[in-house]
Amino acid sequence: MEKIPSAKPRYLEEDPTLEQRWQALRLNVQTCYERLTRASNKDIFQEAEVMGAQDHMTIASVNPLQIGTQLDHLLAWYREQKPLQEVICWYLHPAPPKDLEALLLARGFAPNWQAHWMWCDLRHLSPHHNRPANLDIRVSENELAWEVDDLPYYDPQDVPNLAALHNAYPQHSPALLAFQHQQIVGRCMLNFTMGQWGIAGLFAMGVVPSARKQGIGTALAHAACKLAQQMGCHHVVLNATPLGEPVYRRVGFQSMGYTDTWLLPSQTLAALAPSTDEVRFLEAVGQGEIPILDTIGNRLEKRIFHETLPGGLMSLDIAVRCHQPAAAAWLVAHGAPLDILSAWDLGWKDQIPGLLATQPELVNLQRGQWQATPLHIAIERDDLELVKLLLTVPNDLEIKDAVFQATALDWAHHFQRDEIIQLLENHRLKSARKQ
Repeated sequence: MEKIPSAKPRYLEEDPTLEQRWQALRLNVQTCYERLTRASNKDIFQEAEVMGAQDHMTIASVNPLQIGTQLDHLLAWYREQKPLQEVICWYLHPAPPKDLEALLLARGFAPNWQAHWMWCDLRHLSPHHNRPANLDIRVSENELAWEVDDLPYYDPQDVPNLAALHNAYPQHSPALLAFQHQQIVGRCMLNFTMGQWGIAGLFAMGVVPSARKQGIGTALAHAACKLAQQMGCHHVVLNATPLGEPVYRRVGFQSMGYTDTWLLPSQTLAALAPSTDEVRFLEAVGQGEIPILDTIGNRLEKRIFHETLPGGLMSLDIAVRCHQPAAAAWLVAHGAPLDILSAWDLGWKDQIPGLLATQPELVNLQRGQWQATPLHIAIERDDLELVKLLLTVPNDLEIKDAVFQATALDWAHHFQRDEIIQLLENHRLKSARKQ
């Protein structure tokens, strides 16, 4: 257990440089997951600047000569943890170093969302806001199993771990609870780090869907910042979702930038660990090292060219993600199947009409964790040119993704792609007339 300081705690001074902010952010995020893991009597993996906790891992910096070995050691450690569970990998710098993604994807990690970090200098905290009527915000250093099933980032099964966290670090991890009519409608948690890089991190901010757009999120974030200010802290940092970003800007937060995250799926950990040759081959795909592909590819089973890997990607996906068209061409020449999105992302647009003519089923191919079609992905990207190309052939517009159970048209409405909605409606009408 950390020693609670008896004297007034020290925090990061006012007017830090951008690099000092990132240093403080890295320490705060790492400390949050380390505290939660240790409070739950779980082990921590630490090797240089790579840390593994129960369901989160962080990479604070990369030594190019050591990072591959460190990742291998970390994966071996995660495979020994029971039960196996998926892990989010955070890279806590605004730009990942060259080849980091190739090293991660080669080991079974999957691409994940980007984190949007926002920073509030508490001198610029918005002084006033309209708090909703009948809203009561309470600070709690305990955790109870609240009877609410739609509060984001809250699971009653996590309550024992959260209670242990508050008990182990009572001055470092207060929770703020929002009540309306004696019902909990929102929650967030602060994580305080102290010393030269000390700041407050705002985590697990959530408001139940039925209570949104009333100013509750704004009130919660403002109350959390006021609490940090009362503690003597000068700065608060958080990771904003697109839904939360305008809320935080109203409070006084400004964008610091984006960082990458990856997902280590449980199926990667459950699968047989890949051989050294397989990992090196996939690294070479992501790094565009054609001589290594020539050397190692000849002694690997051909399934590595066309089968889905445990992390959910195919070898060609790694070449596409890492912007390696030469490696992609090598894979296709050796039997890797070329799909529409890969061709599009590689800049091989002239090949797509031929693909659609010879393999029309590719237009409805469902891939990835979401099991989304090319049309779903084109809509998410707001890529009107790709949508128009995909609609030149028959589409099954009733296909639903596996996560949201939504059609392409549902996605267009969700993302408010008005021009694409009109295209899909017209396409559907034309198809109906032909039947």
